[in-house]
Amino acid sequence: MKTSDIRLIQKKLFDTRLYTGAIDGKRGTQTNTAIEKALAQRSSSLPDDWQNWSDKRQAIAYLQLLCHENNIDAGKIDGFNGPTTASAVKQLSALLATGSIPRGFGDINPRRINPHNFPLENINSLNEFYGKPCEIPLVQVPCPWNLRLDWDLRTTTNKITIHKKLADSLAGILQNTYDTYGINGIKQFGLDRYGGSMNCRKKRGSVSAWSTHAWGISIDWFPSRNKLHWDSQKASLAHPDLDAWWALWEQEGWLSLGRTENRDWMHIQAAKRG
Repeated sequence: MKTSDIRLIQKKLFDTRLYTGAIDGKRGTQTNTAIEKALAQRSSSLPDDWQNWSDKRQAIAYLQLLCHENNIDAGKIDGFNGPTTASAVKQLSALLATGSIPRGFGDINPRRINPHNFPLENINSLNEFYGKPCEIPLVQVPCPWNLRLDWDLRTTTNKITIHKKLADSLAGILQNTYDTYGINGIKQFGLDRYGGSMNCRKKRGSVSAWSTHAWGISIDWFPSRNKLHWDSQKASLAHPDLDAWWALWEQEGWLSLGRTENRDWMHIQAAKRG
C-alpha cells in the first residue's frame, strides 16, 4: 500500500479516536488493530468473512468504505486495490485535502479547431510554418498583468517572448483572460505564475528532438502545481472554473497537452498533434 494511503487511514482513525499512534504511513500492529475496530463498526456493509482477511486487505476495505461514505464509488467492498478502488482513493485524498472532488479526464471536452492553420508537431511541418528552431522571428507581447516566475516569485515580467506569427493571437487571449477573470481571479488560479515561453532547448529526455519552445510557440503556466506527470486529478489548471480560460486558447487553435493528453497541464502550444 502507498504510504500516503496509510497516512490517510491513520488520520481518519485518529479523528474518530480509534487510533492514538503516529501519522507515519506505517501499517503496524496499532494501526491494524484500529482498522479492525473501525470495520467492526461497519460490519453490516462487509462480507461475512471479512475478519478472516489479511491486515492489508482489511486496510483496503476500510479505504473502500471511506470512499463510499463520501459518495465516491470504489466498487465492491472486497479489500482488493483494483483500478476502480485506486481511482476512488485518489478522489478521496483530493476531497479531504481541498474540500472538492476533482473532475475526471473523461469529463473534459477540448475544442479542436484550427482557425490559423497551425502545423502538426513534427520538425518538417514546424520548420515550414515557423522557420528553423532557435532561428525564428520573435516579439514581446505585453501581458495585462504582472507575471511572476514560478520558481522565483521575486522575479517578474509583463511581457511574453513569442514567435512573431503568434503575437496577435496571444495578445487577444491575454486581454480576454484579464477581462474574464480580473486580477483577483488571475491570482486565485495562479495565472500569474509563469513558467516561460521561448527556450532554445531539446525535449526533456531527448538528445535530438527539439522542444516546441525552441520555435517560440509554447508557454508554460504554473509549473509547480501542474507538473509533467500530474493528471487532471491533481493539476490545478484542470479546475472546472478554468474551462473559460482554456476556451480562449482553443478557439484560437492552441493546444493544451493537459486537456488532450491528461499530462503536462502547464504546457500549451501553437502546434497540433496527429
